[in-house]
Amino acid sequence: MTTERQLNYLFHDRINGILPPFLNLGKLGLNYGMQACQFTATSTTAECQTLAMPNYVHSIPNNNDNQDIVSMGTNTALLCKEVIENAYQVMAIQMIALAQATDCLAITDDLAPATRAIYNKVRDICPKFVEDTPFYEEIANVIEYLKK
Repeated sequence: MTTERQLNYLFHDRINGILPPFLNLGKLGLNYGMQACQFTATSTTAECQTLAMPNYVHSIPNNNDNQDIVSMGTNTALLCKEVIENAYQVMAIQMIALAQATDCLAITDDLAPATRAIYNKVRDICPKFVEDTPFYEEIANVIEYLKK
């Protein structure tokens, strides 16, 4: 998932060369910034890779061995639904991270009006943070925002 790789870029100070590690605005070594969110995004992306395994590899002979491919359409649709939900979670983390990166760089006033409106909405859901905080409620709320 491209979004997860973009998060890795945002969180990795030695790669991006401009942002603090994990978008941490607190005391480095004491605060984790968005490190836990990256763990969530990475494990969710790994789950999507597993769910993307083609169903046709599960060929099961049936119908008196007359057919060797069982329709896996419903199973595939259910897996796809889960991948879509997972993608929302990773995208929500990215939205929070982009807002935090904007604050790290102090460039809020430079945002285009449409981008500023999105930034403001995300910040209404998840204010700028310095101290460590759990993000599960904010992630869930940003997911709901993205689905609207």
